[in-house]
Amino acid sequence: MEKTADMYGKIVKDAPFSEIAPQAQMKIGTAREKQKDFPKAAKAYETAADRYRDRGPIAADALYRAGLAYQKQAQTAEYDQSTAAKAIATFTDFMTLYPEDSRVAEAQKIITALKTEQAHGNFTTGQYYESRGKLISAKIYYNEVVNLLLGEPNSTYASKARVRIEALNKRIQPEPTK
Repeated sequence: MEKTADMYGKIVKDAPFSEIAPQAQMKIGTAREKQKDFPKAAKAYETAADRYRDRGPIAADALYRAGLAYQKQAQTAEYDQSTAAKAIATFTDFMTLYPEDSRVAEAQKIITALKTEQAHGNFTTGQYYESRGKLISAKIYYNEVVNLLLGEPNSTYASKARVRIEALNKRIQPEPTK
């Protein structure tokens, strides 16, 4: 796959605005995905979306596939919330720029799943801090859960986080005023 990506890279480098360059740039992303190098795949797709933004279908597909690459990276064993945030931002851009695309509904589902996963991580972190007596820190993470899931009023995590915030508010002593 490395040779394949390099070959397509040469096509793009030698003739970046030729008829075959957009597909070559997309194939670089595909090759990187097959290598499970999701950061490089996302970068390749983002390059295609930026460079060929005047070619609607290519740009839309590239932006969508960049979001998928970020999503795959976020789902790896070493879960990184910043990567999930990049996926959410990329899918949001996709939906904003291409609202008529047939994949908008799927992008929204992916965003919801990523936000739920982020909320889970923040809720778990809040529980950790609460168990260690770091109540203000816990409250910050629970509040982040609520903020992430603002559009999801029936979310279990948001409901649990609100309950924890209320309980913490009763336990946190206000700072004495001077």
